[in-house]
Amino acid sequence: MKKEIDKRTSYLGPKGTYSEEAALIHKNQKENLIDPKKNIFEVLESVEKKINFEGIIPIENSRVGTIIEVIDYLIKSKNLFLNKEILVPIEACLITKNKIDSLDYITEIISKPEAINQCNEWIRKNLNEDVILTESPSTGDAVSSLNNHDSSVAAIGPERAAIINEYYIFERGIQDFKNNITRFVVISNNPSKKSGKDKTSIAFDFKTKDKSGLLLAALESFSKRNINLQKIESRPKGTQMGEYTFIIDFNGHIEDKLVIDALNELSKITTLLKVLGSYPRSY
Repeated sequence: MKKEIDKRTSYLGPKGTYSEEAALIHKNQKENLIDPKKNIFEVLESVEKKINFEGIIPIENSRVGTIIEVIDYLIKSKNLFLNKEILVPIEACLITKNKIDSLDYITEIISKPEAINQCNEWIRKNLNEDVILTESPSTGDAVSSLNNHDSSVAAIGPERAAIINEYYIFERGIQDFKNNITRFVVISNNPSKKSGKDKTSIAFDFKTKDKSGLLLAALESFSKRNINLQKIESRPKGTQMGEYTFIIDFNGHIEDKLVIDALNELSKITTLLKVLGSYPRSY
């Protein structure tokens, strides 16, 4: 008997994460329509293995860039598609279990690595130089874990996490860049239909790494067709030095004639050419 797919949207839990905020935006604040998972890989696998109909994951932050483990998973996946993007402003709060009077009490900070990175300058300027930075699977987990520590340990997380756990916010907006935004994407096993205002994300690498002009040729596949590139970046393939995978976001849908022609041309000089998805633009 075929197992019925959970129609809820999976997200990186527990309650109180920025991922939950994005999921609630996606589902119009209906908590019964979202399903928390322990880590990002559980979210991705819940969709790929058709446990959940769709999931929502962070893919890029305006401060620290692309979330590498997500891109790596999507590149290797055979049936996941990006369907939608949601932009969530990030206001990081320093949260404590009990009310404290001074930052001098703080000896340890717990949070998700990306959240710590987004607050590095504030930590350096305001906390003791020997403060311990401890990684957590999510900001929600970091805040709830304060229950197991004394008042010298604080967490970095969203206001909602402090409210849910009935903890104290010592200071709001401690992120180094005040206009800090995380881009979340909704994923499913089905490609999105054209909306008329779409963008497409792809990943590719080249057949040879030493031939001059390869990247220029790749970009010309789009520029000669007046296809606007929104983002281009590279990341090491992890095989050997000098080998990179390129990620590009550009305006248009995979079903557009110009996009089809551009990708056909690009495929002649690439080994990997993976369409991560076409979806409506949010900006």
